[in-house]
Amino acid sequence: MRGSVPVRKVAASIVLILIVGCGGGAEEVARPDGPAVQANILIRLVDPLDDPDHYCIDVVGFGSGVQLQQPLQAHTCKPTDNRDEQFTLRPLTGQLYMEEYRLCLQPDEPVQGSPLYLRECTDSPLQSFDIFADGSIRVGADGPDQFCVAVAPGNGEVINPIHKRRDLSLANCGATELNLMQWSFFEQSPGRDAQRGRESSHWLRGALFKQVRDL
Repeated sequence: MRGSVPVRKVAASIVLILIVGCGGGAEEVARPDGPAVQANILIRLVDPLDDPDHYCIDVVGFGSGVQLQQPLQAHTCKPTDNRDEQFTLRPLTGQLYMEEYRLCLQPDEPVQGSPLYLRECTDSPLQSFDIFADGSIRVGADGPDQFCVAVAPGNGEVINPIHKRRDLSLANCGATELNLMQWSFFEQSPGRDAQRGRESSHWLRGALFKQVRDL
């Protein structure tokens, strides 16, 4: 992990994700030559771990029962009605913005185990994330004081027959298994099952190329 270059800080610096549906075609989620990323995309853990539907960064609760004051979690990705899992990456500031609530992702502080919340968007350095070519989302100074957005190890907590959750927090980038902190920006077209088709995740600078074929 040492010597990695944050994608946000280089020219042509955004992750490119192509979602290829069963019927063909592709949608461009992030343009490497553009000033901004397409809005409202899911931040999905690349490794499904113990959930074949993968984990996405998610707000606790749903609809009128949403709990915005609670720490964010990693939750089974929702194929539809997932506005509480949709973010926009603002590459000029590094903010991860949730349009549904007009709030930005922010940890309490850049330390091991710090939970992440949705907070009013400000110029705080705690809201400035770097997207690295290995799929990690980092905050804090370079070196040992840099922390990554990561899910808890072990087994996910079963909520109901189709949903699981895990705690989400900052973890030391150099001491955390990559599969717990490697994310992709994922757009799902309306009415399309999240586990069908192929996902081609091309992280710029050639650091990662991953395909997930039909399950």
